[in-house]
Amino acid sequence: MSAPDIPESATGAGNVAGRHDRDPASPQSQCIDMAWDTSALGTDLQYDPCADASWESILHRLVEEDNPSKPDISARSATEPLLDFEIGSQLSTQALLDMLPPTHCCGYLITLYFGRLSPLFHILHGPTFQRQFYEFLKAPSRVDLSWLALLFSVCSIAAHTLEEDDPILMEWWREVPRTRRNGIADSASRFRAAAMICLSQDNFLYQHRMSTLEALLVLIYTINHYEGVERGWTLLGIACNIGIALKCNVMESSTALQAGLNCIDMERRRRCWAGILMLQTYQAMSYRDVDMSFLLNLPATMPADVNDSDISEIAIRPPSSRPTQMSVMMFKIRLFRLSSRILGRASGLLDEATLTALDLEIATEQEQWRSVFLSDGLPSVLDTSSYAYWCILQLHAHQLYLILHRPFCQSRNSLHFRPDSFRRCLSSGTALLDLHEQFLKLPRLRQYRWYVFGMTSLAAVHGAMALASCLLEGMNLNHDSINYHSIFDSGVLRIQSLQDRSQICFKSMPILLHLLSRLSRGTQLKNIDDDNFGHIFDDWVDRAQWLNPERVDWEFWNNMLHTTKA
Repeated sequence: MSAPDIPESATGAGNVAGRHDRDPASPQSQCIDMAWDTSALGTDLQYDPCADASWESILHRLVEEDNPSKPDISARSATEPLLDFEIGSQLSTQALLDMLPPTHCCGYLITLYFGRLSPLFHILHGPTFQRQFYEFLKAPSRVDLSWLALLFSVCSIAAHTLEEDDPILMEWWREVPRTRRNGIADSASRFRAAAMICLSQDNFLYQHRMSTLEALLVLIYTINHYEGVERGWTLLGIACNIGIALKCNVMESSTALQAGLNCIDMERRRRCWAGILMLQTYQAMSYRDVDMSFLLNLPATMPADVNDSDISEIAIRPPSSRPTQMSVMMFKIRLFRLSSRILGRASGLLDEATLTALDLEIATEQEQWRSVFLSDGLPSVLDTSSYAYWCILQLHAHQLYLILHRPFCQSRNSLHFRPDSFRRCLSSGTALLDLHEQFLKLPRLRQYRWYVFGMTSLAAVHGAMALASCLLEGMNLNHDSINYHSIFDSGVLRIQSLQDRSQICFKSMPILLHLLSRLSRGTQLKNIDDDNFGHIFDDWVDRAQWLNPERVDWEFWNNMLHTTKA
């Protein structure tokens, strides 16, 4: 699809939105004014946390008497759709525009999105979005609501990457008293709520275009990372069906020509289908009883592994031998497909041949990442982002190694014990803690520090648990145990320092601190002998859903450790 239908001659380029054409007495306007005090998008945003009740009214239907203009379904013509779905009140376009941050902040968040986030989930064509944004600035009041939903979605996920001391954020909040600031996460969630209101008012369930699908996919990706995988499940089903309706899965060149689409339109559809596959596979990994493999088997053309600048309306350049903006996403799709196969086999003990074959497949993927993102096996000093992408892929790989090998290193007295698996759990557990530390401390990864508060911390906790299990089993038998102890101790303290910004770190602390105490000082809790604790702990680690933080049963340890202390 091309840019939103916005006339070139429209005025208003100075500010994204003003309030001069909105009725200040309307209930909708009052709701917005109470929550966001901004006279124009070119001014600073002020948030009033006391207005939560007003926001709640936005996110629910207005009762019938408050919305007398809503047509009676019995009076509709035969051509009008019967489906009437609303997530929020019917707000004016101006009221929706007033929810955006100031214009310069919008531009800054968009820059952060394409610089930090887009390569990890590259479904948007940057030049197309940029053109749409500049056209939007010319006539914001005539914006297509589905594209406005996309803008809100981009702002939401980009806001999560901000540091509290970011100069743009400080300028944004300059006139807001500190006691009235609800933080970055709150602002990001409000942008997501605004995106859903835009989609609802655009009737996205039966009226959709490419910007509808793109907005949904960015929303789902954000929700998966910051709210929990299960919260995006329903939206993902809708997005998948919209993708099929837009023929994203059958976007061959001949199909595009017949539909009057150019190469950019075709690649946008292919990228969205790749995004759907990636999100669906991730869902299947998080819910092991869900089989979405039929989507992976549907005939579909994957997007070209090229940069945005390699795509024009009339042609797509051949793939480059160097990393592109699509490289990470293509590697992720391959890795997630492998992950689905591993998780499908990991419900029971694997035979030696299968275990060796799957281990080799992970190693083969790692070697490809090494050749693409590293320079002679070392981080490039000319390109900081490529090392970040390598680290992100390594997180997934080492978690898969742990899922594969953990059942074979629980007890040295077991018939299924494999020394190689024991060593693999030690090395992968250590690698996950090391990667976590690099994202937190390494200067070259500073702009990716936001990544440490979500799934990276879950991977680090997974690594810490696996490492602790090995140390509990062989702490006096391994000549390297002192070194591993030090790695575990510093890893736990690092995770503890992130409790205020990461729910994963907060919820995992009771058991991690107990393990730290047990391993560091040889102490133990009353009423739990060492052998019994080891069996309980190993069983819990193996049952935990380490790819979905919402399905890890942290309450088990809260209850158990509290009981034993009593």
